[in-house]
This record gives sequence, C-alpha cells and structure tokens, in this order.
Amino acid sequence: MLHKGTVGGLVIVSMMLSACGITPPAPLKPRHDPMGNLPSKVQSLQRQLRERDRRIAELEAQLEALKLIDQDDESQKRLALPPMMRTPVP
Repeated sequence: MLHKGTVGGLVIVSMMLSACGITPPAPLKPRHDPMGNLPSKVQSLQRQLRERDRRIAELEAQLEALKLIDQDDESQKRLALPPMMRTPVP
C-alpha cells in the first residue's frame, strides 16, 4: 500500500516528466485471446490443406506424364537401332 507522501511524490514526478516531454509508458493493452479467432484459423488451415492436396495431385499427374514420355522415348530409341544392336525386350 502506498503512503500519501509516496502518491504525492509520484504525481509530482509524473508532472515534471510530462513538462520535459517525457511521458511514462502507456498501460499495456491486454493481448487478444489466441483462441478467440479459432474458426477463421481452422478455415484458413483447411484451405491451405486443400490447396496443398490439389498441388500434389497436379505434380503426380505431371510425373506420370513424364514417365510415359520417357518410356515412349526409350522405345523410339530401341526402334531406331539396327536389328543386331537391339536388346531383347523383356
């Protein structure tokens, strides 16, 4: 508990600081509740997951297309070789 003299002294110090252009720090604002905006955070994460899954599906499709292109390229190379240099196809 503060004494009357201590409170008066604090008031005087505060007045002197404000006269000098120095003000005491503003009281801290209470932080927002991190769980308060949970539904929008969940929706954002679900949207990110859907986007990630869509991107994975696109990349898998591209990989399959590249594998088919590679197989086709290999078969074209085999056909271009003279018959004696061809290896039997398993």
